[in-house]
Amino acid sequence: MFLALLLACDPPTPTYIDRKMIEKAHIHGDTHILCGGLEMKDDATRGAAADILATMEPPEACLCEHLVRDGAWDPPVLRSMAKAKDDLHGACAAALLDRPELADRAGLVNQLARVKAPAVGARLSAAAREDADPLVRAAAMAILRPAKDPEAFALVTAALSDADPAMRVAAANSLAGIDAATDSLATAAKDADPGVRGAAITALKGSGRFAEVACPALAGDADSGVRAVTAAAMSGTKEDAVLACLRTHMLENEADPGVRGAMLLSLRKTTAPAAAATLCEAIPFWIRTYVGADPPEREGPSDILFAQNDRDFERSYECVQKALKAGGYKTCGQRYYVNDWFHELGGKNAVPRRCDQPAGGGGGSREITF
Repeated sequence: MFLALLLACDPPTPTYIDRKMIEKAHIHGDTHILCGGLEMKDDATRGAAADILATMEPPEACLCEHLVRDGAWDPPVLRSMAKAKDDLHGACAAALLDRPELADRAGLVNQLARVKAPAVGARLSAAAREDADPLVRAAAMAILRPAKDPEAFALVTAALSDADPAMRVAAANSLAGIDAATDSLATAAKDADPGVRGAAITALKGSGRFAEVACPALAGDADSGVRAVTAAAMSGTKEDAVLACLRTHMLENEADPGVRGAMLLSLRKTTAPAAAATLCEAIPFWIRTYVGADPPEREGPSDILFAQNDRDFERSYECVQKALKAGGYKTCGQRYYVNDWFHELGGKNAVPRRCDQPAGGGGGSREITF
């Protein structure tokens, strides 16, 4: 009798389980070892056990019991829930959002987005509407698919008027590329919050109203971050109006180096011939306006000659030669910068020597100090 009772009891969980034991347990259907693997300290072991348990029929209760570890959701175990395709396996993952004491619930939302169980999708939609934590609401908003779901579209569009700027940013990001959202995004591009303005302008890229909102923002938004984001969004454009306003601002004084760098990068990455022409044309103005005592870092975000060379190297000699002839450079750094590039491109000018280097550097009569 005692022996029968002893055999009926579960054997004690080993104090150490590794991935090899997990693999053997999978072959033999030993759920006792698999569940024990969820208690190990090693992330890879817990993940390997959870990967198997997430697809077992019928599901083992131990998987849901080990989604939380030390008061926080357990990433390697929760990641395995992406294999769960039905509520029988995945509903317990959705229930984690009902626990406000868990840390990083916004990160939890992003992980739950990988779980395809219907209960999880419904719970994420609810979080986007009504969660008490604005970070959670914003994270849930960002993963909705409004392009394919009319209910989600209405929810996200309404969030463009939410009191929390983070929600408005998330909503704008979610509406990118949706034709029906164009007017709402154009309104959001005038939002009081710069983050919302930048997100809305970026979301309008490729739409018929992009130039309408992006060009004024690049030229005159009070926030340099918005101007930089707008310039970055112009990368790859084929719109004549956008290329024209990029050219205009390239020839205007832009105080913020981050904006200038974003414009250069966008023009470098844009295949339209007008982008190459703008880089060539703007060289003298940029040198006179932005190059000070020291030349810009070679291949850095302020190096317009590198940007032009990278975009259209076949015309680099011609562009730099024109810039050299344009003249009007007032500082040693300006003169050295254009002469150094021209010499590197094969120009017949004297070998340039940096302003801070002493004479007699070995270049003889073909060496000149600026």
